[in-house]
Amino acid sequence: MPTFTRLAAFIFFGVAMYYASTQYYLLYDEPPRSGRGHVFVALTAAFIGWSFVGKRITGSMVRNFTVVIQGYIAGLLLTLFLYGVYNAFTEGYARRYRDLEEALEGVFRISTEHLIRMSDSGFLLLLLGLGVGMTVLLTIFHRYAEFRRLAR
Repeated sequence: MPTFTRLAAFIFFGVAMYYASTQYYLLYDEPPRSGRGHVFVALTAAFIGWSFVGKRITGSMVRNFTVVIQGYIAGLLLTLFLYGVYNAFTEGYARRYRDLEEALEGVFRISTEHLIRMSDSGFLLLLLGLGVGMTVLLTIFHRYAEFRRLAR
């Protein structure tokens, strides 16, 4: 039953990244009041959980941990890319960027600022804990689904 595992990865990644994004926004001096960023991160992570992580979960705990970490990295890159493109269009529309090169520099500058802010040790420890927790839960879900599939 790989779809059950994919569904579990979809839900766990979305919920975990929603929680992680709320903790990330607390690293700001003045956190944003809108929850739009949390939902955006959660939806992007849920997509990664369904399309990337859920397909690759097996019975091995160590392999699953590496898959979850790869999912973190893929989700981070996809989120930064989509946010950067969104920012380039909104800032460009407001005529803050004169040309495409300046817009791309702005995208990389904003992405770098986010990565530097994420390098807080408490936040990285939170991500590690969420990764271990998701690994254990997804492995249990996969083994349970395989047990049910083979019992038929």
